[in-house]
Amino acid sequence: MAIAAMNVIAFFSATEGSAQIRPNRNRANLIPKPDSIVVSSPDTANAKAKGDIETTINYKAKDSIRYDAVSQIMHLYGDAHIDYGEIALDAGYIQINWKTNIIDAEGILDSAGVLQNKPLFKNGAENYQAEKMAYNYKTKKGRVIGAVTTQGEGYIHAETIKRDSLGSIYGRHARYTTCDLEHPHFYIKASKMKVIPNDRVVAGPFHLVFADVPTPIGLPFGFFPSPRKRGSGVIIPTFGESNQQGFYLRDGGFYWAMNEYMDMRITGDIFSLGGYGARVQSTYTKRYKFSGNFSVSHTYNRGSENIGAGLSTDAIYNYNTDSRDIWISWSHQPITRPGKGQFSASVNAGSQFYNQRNSTTAQNALSPAFNSTVSYRKSSPNSPINYGVTISQSQTTRTQLNENNERVPVQQMSFTLPDFSFGVASQSPIEWFGGTMTGRWIEGIRIGYSLNARQYVTNNISAGSSLGFPFTRERVSDTVIAINGSNLGQIFRNARTSINHDIPITLGTVSLFKHFKVTPGVSYSESWFTKKYTYRNIPGSNLLQADTSKGLHRTYQYQGSLSFSTNLYGIAQIKGKKIEAIRHTITPNVSYSWRPDFGREEYGFYQRVQRDSLGNTQLLSRFQGLEGNVPGPGLSSALSFSISNNVEMKVKTDSAGVFKKVSLIDAFNLSGSYNMAADSFKLSNINVNMSTKLFNNVGVTVSGSFDPYQYINGVRRNIYLAQSGGFRLARLMNLNFNTGFEFNQQARKQQAASGAPAPTNLPALERVLTAADYVEFNIPWTLSVDLTSNFTRDNLTDKLVNNATSAGINGSVTLTEKWAINYTTSYDLKNRILSYTNIGIVRDLHCWQMSIDWVPFGVLQRYSININAKSALLQDLRIRRSSSATGRPY
Repeated sequence: MAIAAMNVIAFFSATEGSAQIRPNRNRANLIPKPDSIVVSSPDTANAKAKGDIETTINYKAKDSIRYDAVSQIMHLYGDAHIDYGEIALDAGYIQINWKTNIIDAEGILDSAGVLQNKPLFKNGAENYQAEKMAYNYKTKKGRVIGAVTTQGEGYIHAETIKRDSLGSIYGRHARYTTCDLEHPHFYIKASKMKVIPNDRVVAGPFHLVFADVPTPIGLPFGFFPSPRKRGSGVIIPTFGESNQQGFYLRDGGFYWAMNEYMDMRITGDIFSLGGYGARVQSTYTKRYKFSGNFSVSHTYNRGSENIGAGLSTDAIYNYNTDSRDIWISWSHQPITRPGKGQFSASVNAGSQFYNQRNSTTAQNALSPAFNSTVSYRKSSPNSPINYGVTISQSQTTRTQLNENNERVPVQQMSFTLPDFSFGVASQSPIEWFGGTMTGRWIEGIRIGYSLNARQYVTNNISAGSSLGFPFTRERVSDTVIAINGSNLGQIFRNARTSINHDIPITLGTVSLFKHFKVTPGVSYSESWFTKKYTYRNIPGSNLLQADTSKGLHRTYQYQGSLSFSTNLYGIAQIKGKKIEAIRHTITPNVSYSWRPDFGREEYGFYQRVQRDSLGNTQLLSRFQGLEGNVPGPGLSSALSFSISNNVEMKVKTDSAGVFKKVSLIDAFNLSGSYNMAADSFKLSNINVNMSTKLFNNVGVTVSGSFDPYQYINGVRRNIYLAQSGGFRLARLMNLNFNTGFEFNQQARKQQAASGAPAPTNLPALERVLTAADYVEFNIPWTLSVDLTSNFTRDNLTDKLVNNATSAGINGSVTLTEKWAINYTTSYDLKNRILSYTNIGIVRDLHCWQMSIDWVPFGVLQRYSININAKSALLQDLRIRRSSSATGRPY
């Protein structure tokens, strides 16, 4: 339970009666008032009484007002109201005694004997509701019977409340809660309580009461900071149990409100199996400028021979050695301001097994890779120039063989230190010389420039196998080495540095014969490198020697293109009862591009080397494996083509002749190219993709690739498949299929309105609902299904092989107004196993929420039970019982 950074919120219920004397209410002595009356304090008050009043007392009553001049007492009946400076009082009956300076107020019993119009006292931001109250406007002291007072989000119920001249509140038999009901669901009960408004709440011996059942959770005294601004305080830890750590107390510590812009949480964990954890978390914000949060976590876990036994064969989950893990998270979001630079950060980095060993969510535990980026970018609305600097890091866990030929997990990390970009937006040369843009075709000629300089560093040391045959090195495969002081030299020697220049040139679009659009294009790019390779064959072997030449080396490439496009429309008039017409839109595009053969010897970008002792040769890039853009070898004189299709239907919506468009086929696209300069395989694969919505609700996406050439004994030959006879023009090489449907129409509309992405059966890509998440109860049920499948062709058997097929179901059921169940599961149809299943049960307890989160199968099997207060003030007041992802049996 966090009891820091809270505004006081308190509640008290009363059982005592008032000892005050009620004045005579003889209706014969009353002055009837048909409307509200507003008057000031009477002139009949003596000079002494007048001097006691610091400001004018304004009062009114809906029923009547009676003034006793002898005793100097004012009686207000029916919706009575008083204003006195910052003080306001409403009640069924109010009495003002000008001699004693005391204001008494109480409610009025209705015909059923129920007390109505209870006194409501307001003093600035403080509110008090009670059965009876008395207030001395001279001494500023008061006494309240059966009181409920609000302090920020909280409520204090008490049998009796007294208020002194300094504004402090003293409550007897008090209850402190955030539940806004007259009879709260939970509260902290104390025999005595003192409230210093906008400062703190101090309670005597107290304990927690939940649903009128006292719990053993209690302390001899309590201190609840409640300043108007944020305050510091102690954070009570969470109790739980996990397989890796045993019983634990987690996230206990101290909350420090440093100032109005920044706070800090210093918390720790302790584990029964001998480990511990510590973390520092901070959030910060600067209005209209930026906001963010930062955290550093460290855990020590004792190894155990029983951890993960029988649950997984993955080395990542089966560890039995002591571990010290660290994790750093940083998120910084700037507020966009015209002409100002933007600094942003998204950092998630640390030890390779931190999330598997310490995560409480499936999302983090299942994610094998994490990425981090820190960047600064700036552009000016009055200038075409923009620039930016980015530092990025990525890490992923994989396995490799060690010296004992055992497969062990390792962490591969890569860094970009830094990535600098500089750009000039494309402009017309006419603008350079101050010319006026009038919409002429020549103004479509525009030239831009962009520069990108980056250095790539990784602890994955390449063995050179990417060249197609081994180097003369001891390793024959890539090796991940540890990042430490002794290895930094080797890591940075393998760094890859490049500077890329691009000059995009657009020549505008010209209309031809009114229906065709002709777009010419020219592009030029250049890359600079800090090293290049020279290869030579070692006589009598199949190995190469690679010599490195350091310095500034450059590559460049250029090409030209010309494209033609148009739109064709076909309309079929149906004139039926529902269907008015169907329209088919075809967008063909044909383009030609030319690029020289940059593999020729005079360019110096490639080297032809002898591959083996038989004299076979191979063309190798002299910048193999380096960052940057190296032009491909071979002359390109290619004709590219694409056809896009869209089919819509015009449907009547009612008898008044109102129509709407319904898409039958959202997109049906076909594309390919023919390289006239190639010596073989001139025609590329034909790519086809289609997306549509069956019955306007079932989304279907299909994509595939067709190869027009023959395969003989699994080897692709330069012979068209059509030449083999028969009607086959191309062979389907791969196929991807995806479909999904939400059965609840209300949920479909809500999802479409929110712009949320369609659900997926991959849990690592989903936002994980934790026990503290709140569930919407306004939709009675949801149910969505999805199916994903992909196939590739085995060239030897000439059959399509199913690589992966999975089906997913997720949704929710609102059993009652307060009970809801949400669920998600997926089934691997190829391997015939349940890949991930999660069931959540949520109970709305008004001011609390209870949730059960259960993963019944798999390596990440776990459960957790959580009951927590909804209020931001007491959101860390919770009861939680949990088991880890590889949970211990109970």
